[in-house]
Amino acid sequence: MPLWPRPAIARTVARKPIQTSVEFEARFPVKGRVLWAILCDNCEAEGELRFRMSRNPAEGWTYRLDNKDSFVDVHALDTSKAYEKVRAGEWIAGRLIVFGSLKKSWSRAVAMNGSVLQDGTRITGEVSLGEQHAQVDFGIFKAFLRFENTGQMARVLKYEGIRDGGFVVTDANVDLEVDRWGRKDEVLRDKGRR
Repeated sequence: MPLWPRPAIARTVARKPIQTSVEFEARFPVKGRVLWAILCDNCEAEGELRFRMSRNPAEGWTYRLDNKDSFVDVHALDTSKAYEKVRAGEWIAGRLIVFGSLKKSWSRAVAMNGSVLQDGTRITGEVSLGEQHAQVDFGIFKAFLRFENTGQMARVLKYEGIRDGGFVVTDANVDLEVDRWGRKDEVLRDKGRR
């Protein structure tokens, strides 16, 4: 008689949330096309936006719909209350805020589980160390970890098992602050409604 149940009858186990002593918060500019604007059905005091943006903004904010690798969908909590005014199809400009805890990972590639960056999305990034900071490249964005001094940085990173060239994983939390919205040409030229 086997010690483990057959896979067909084994129950699925919920993934544990990542909670470590190393946390990050990355803020970066975004421009993209609104897909949904939703009012929270529980509290009716906040809302969410789902928008599509270029995967590599350094090459420009536009993307090709027929090339799935050229864009990423983002589903974020809107902290600026723009969800009340913005409509699907319009373009937005603002700041995306991604935060979470970092944990050492054994994977060897920068990756994002799923096709949507939203709360709970597991993303993997590569670590590079500097004098008093560490940088994590998640592909879509980079997060910088700052420390008080080099001793603290070495102590914390050693405790968590994070080293230069290694990989870390996080369950992302995603917020959005919208500055402007309107037609594509207006938003890309830094005009539009506020």
